[in-house]
Parts: sequence; structure tokens; C-alpha cells
Amino acid sequence: MPRAHSIAVRLIAAAALWVVIMLVVGGLLLSNLFRDPLAQSYEQRLGFLLESLIAAVDLQPDGRARQRQELGEPRFLRQYSGWYWQVGRLSDRVVLGRSRSMWDFEIPLPSSRISVPRRSYDMDGPLGQKLHVIEKQITEEGVPGAYVFAVAGDRGELAAAIAAFNITLLWSLGVLGFGLLLAIFLQVKFGLLPLQRIREALLAVREGRAERLAGSFPVEISPLADELNGLLDHTTDVLGRARSHVGNLAHALKTPLAVLTNEGDKPGPETATVLRQQTALIRRHVDHHLARARAIGQAPLLRGQIPLLPVLTSVARTLEKIHDGYGISIIVHCDESLIFRGEQHDLEEMLGNLADNACKWGHAQVSLRAEAVSAPGAG
Repeated sequence: MPRAHSIAVRLIAAAALWVVIMLVVGGLLLSNLFRDPLAQSYEQRLGFLLESLIAAVDLQPDGRARQRQELGEPRFLRQYSGWYWQVGRLSDRVVLGRSRSMWDFEIPLPSSRISVPRRSYDMDGPLGQKLHVIEKQITEEGVPGAYVFAVAGDRGELAAAIAAFNITLLWSLGVLGFGLLLAIFLQVKFGLLPLQRIREALLAVREGRAERLAGSFPVEISPLADELNGLLDHTTDVLGRARSHVGNLAHALKTPLAVLTNEGDKPGPETATVLRQQTALIRRHVDHHLARARAIGQAPLLRGQIPLLPVLTSVARTLEKIHDGYGISIIVHCDESLIFRGEQHDLEEMLGNLADNACKWGHAQVSLRAEAVSAPGAG
């Protein structure tokens, strides 16, 4: 028996795969959409602190730098906080000032004047932090040489913020995905309930608790229920007719059997003649009712669709050979589109008997004509 496939499993699996793909794509998109603005905000924050540092430091004509005011960032005061600022003279690469948070740490000064007024780069901090540095080269009128102002921030804080958002996003999408999968599961189970009802109705019919599929079904399932009810009605009709023919056969055989019983007790030459007549009568009754029962059983459920013309032609050629000595020719009139719904051997037997009788009683020419006509009352 071939392995059964579950419609529910296929529907749930396909929907679950699609949901997972969409959640993964959506999660990656949201993570990128959050990360990029956050990185830009981080860069802008460092740029603002750099401009504040430039405004808060006065360059002296003697080459010194004096900080007039604090920058208002507490992390510049906490030792090795990851947030640092530094002012250096480029000519002799001397650090003129730096934040308290740097302690004994220094940001390397460029060996020569930089080609751009402002640049940014990453470097390692004193405690292994990943620092992002923004530095700007400044020259002022009346102050000899060039000076480099630099502000550094801990990239770990940016990474931690992104990681925290990703974790929250992951949990949120996980809960959303679980809810969607649960909804899909319930939807599929609820949607397939009519099929379960049909199964239960068929079980009731098989156990004899019902004769037909009862109840109302959705429009998608209703045609299936109607066809099953039609099949059940046909089966009931076939069984009823079969019982009727069995009864008719039994009644038809009563008289011949009674005659056989009576004749069997009578000696004499006429007994054999009577026995042959009655057995022939019994055979005719049996053949007649068996043929009727077979025709009734096949009528609405015949599986074959046999082209009629080839079978008629084959029967005609065969009978012409059988009756060759009588000079009988057989002409076939049949449209190629006509088909017989049934088994081919039944069609050959029926046409063969009909045509053979025609050949026995016909003269010179037998015409076999087949055409489609409407049954009485068919409309």
C-alpha cells in the first residue's frame, strides 16, 4: 500500500517555511535599518564633541593650549572610560592636553600634516576597547604650526546597543513567529474539519447507522458529498435490484424444479424429453437473470470507454469468415466518435450474439448500424 501523505502536514509545513523565511528576511532588514542610523548618530556625537573641544581650547602664540571650559561629558573624567580627547602640536608631535580619562594613554599623532582637514579611524584602547577616533587639523592666525584635535569613543557601546536591539528583535520575532505558526495550525485544522465530518459520515454509513451523508458542507466540499451520496444511492439501487432478480430467479426455478422432481419418479421414455426441456428452461432463466444483474451492476459505474467502430468492424470480419459458405456480407454503419461505457469483452459478446443471429436469419447482406439516441425520459 503506498505511503499516505497528510494534507495538513503539507499545508502547515509550506506555510511555516514561508513564515520563517519572511521573519528572517524581515529581522535582517530591521536590524540593518536600526544599525545604520545608530552608527550615524554615534558618528555625529563624536563630531559634536570634537567641535566642542575645538571651541573650548585656546591656542596660545607660544605654542601652548589652554582649556577654557569642560566639555560637559562625565565619561571624559572617568579613568579609562573609553571616551577620550587629546590636543597635540603637529610640528614636534607633542601632546599639549588630554582628558583625565586617558590617564597615561595617548592617541598617536600623525607623522606629518594630513591631506584632509578631518579624518576618522579605529584603534585599540588602553583596556582592549575598540576605539573610534575622529581628529581634525587646526591652524590659527597668529599661532605658529598646526594642531591636531582628536576625540575617541568606545565602539563597544555601539556594538552593545546593536546587540541589545537584536536580542529584543529576536525575541519579538520569535513570539510573533510562534503565534503565526499556532494560527496556521489552528486554521488548517479548522479548515479540514469538513473532511473529518465526511469521514465520520461515511463510517456511519458503513456501520449501518445512516444511509447517506447527512449535514451541510462548505461549497468546496459539497460537490464531493453530493457525488458520494450519488454513489451510495446507486449502490443501494443495485443491491435492491440484485435482490429482486435473485427473488425472480428463485420463483422462476420453482416450477421447473417441481416438474423435474415429479418426472424423476416416473419411469418411461418421455421422462428424458421432459428433463431436457426443463433443464433448458432453467438455463435460460439463469442466463437471463445473471445478464440482467451484470448489466445493472455496471450501468452507472462503468470504467471503460471503448470506441464502438473498431469492435463492430472486428465482429463483422469474424462473422463473415464464419458464414463464408452462405455468401453473407456484413456492412457496418457507425460514427467514429461513438463509445461504449463498459468492458470490451461484454461489448464483443453482446454484438457477437446480435450479429450472429442476424447472419443466421438474414439473406445475402446484414447491416450493423450504431447511433446515439436519447433514452426515454432523458430530455
